Amino acid sequence: MHPAAALLYRSHSNDMVGIYVAIFVVFIIIAIVAWYFSKANRLKRALRDAKAMPIGQLPENTPGKVVGQAHPVGQTLVGPLTGRPCLYYIAIVEQHVSTGRSSYWKQIIKEEMGVAFQVVDPSGRAIVDPRGAEVVLTFDGTSKSGTFSDADPVQEAFLQRHGQSSKGWVFNKGLRYKEAMIEINETVAILGSGIREPDPMMAPAQDYRSGPPTLLRLTSSPKFPLVISDDHTTTQ
Repeated sequence: MHPAAALLYRSHSNDMVGIYVAIFVVFIIIAIVAWYFSKANRLKRALRDAKAMPIGQLPENTPGKVVGQAHPVGQTLVGPLTGRPCLYYIAIVEQHVSTGRSSYWKQIIKEEMGVAFQVVDPSGRAIVDPRGAEVVLTFDGTSKSGTFSDADPVQEAFLQRHGQSSKGWVFNKGLRYKEAMIEINETVAILGSGIREPDPMMAPAQDYRSGPPTLLRLTSSPKFPLVISDDHTTTQ
């Protein structure tokens, strides 16, 4: 090859490498920005940035953060994929989809359910109504089924309840199952506001001037939606 042609070829190759590297870097930056500004991370940052207050000191109708252990006040739930007792759960099933040139995981089922529970710290307790709350939990129950691994009866029943099946035309579908929950006695962080009401579990105070013992009831409102998380970085 003529020296000038070889030089031109090397220059063109270097340019192409530079373009590919630039495209790769742009994709990485976009992915990082998308992750950082995702709803879950924004909510966790809000919890981390808020200073925790003792439950017994959080004023009425004033937003604040409390941290304590979650306990039932009545009904409890069972995780539909793992069978663990809990107070709130999020169960997700994703299917592996291939387009020939690329592949990705597509969410096909999301089931979320919670019941009222109490959160307790040394200063007092609060009743938490999770309806309308933004709940960010850690997915610690994960499993898969696929070509060489059949879905178990619990997974199959969950799929069928949502009009799905683990079976494909020839092979099993590639599925992964994820479950997150607020377990009984688990430490949670809650950001929001509530009202105080008489605590039926506490004996009346001896000094009438101090008023009856109260508990905090935390509920979501359009102005102050509750944010609940069990992520360990939010409970510090």
